[in-house]
Amino acid sequence: TMMSIAALVAMAASSASPVAHADRAEPPPVYGYYDVTIDFAQQTFNGTPTPMTSMTFPVEFSTQCDVNGCVMHMDNSGDHARNPGAPTAYEYRWTDDRWETSGEYPYFCDRNDPGSAVSAQRSDYWIPNPDGSFAGMRTLTIDGAGCPGEGPGTHTVPISMTPVDPPPG
Repeated sequence: TMMSIAALVAMAASSASPVAHADRAEPPPVYGYYDVTIDFAQQTFNGTPTPMTSMTFPVEFSTQCDVNGCVMHMDNSGDHARNPGAPTAYEYRWTDDRWETSGEYPYFCDRNDPGSAVSAQRSDYWIPNPDGSFAGMRTLTIDGAGCPGEGPGTHTVPISMTPVDPPPG
């Protein structure tokens, strides 16, 4: 009978072993360089069009996954050089069907004048497309007095990224 109890305990222990969570949604990993387009031509402020010249530039991405999920990193050193208050990198987390990030961001009321910066809340998301590209939206919410002549409110601008070869050199 001691043998059968030991066998039952061993069987119970083996049936309680960890189970892999295959049902967890796995995000598409993002590695290497992508041309990031900020489609300022489609920008709005509180729903009203405020078009400016769109910009596209190569950006390096990486993704790391562990038991807590996946984090995508977007190099933001180019924007940080222009706007020292901007983060040097963005960290995105996979949520439902998209990569998402948010945080404080100094918004330039005058795109060419760092002295015109006001505090804003930034949130971005990227939704994968079947061809390996991503489409999304950047939202900047400005509280307080906002920008002169504009006041507080919300800027939205479409964003997209397409895989490209690394830049030379």
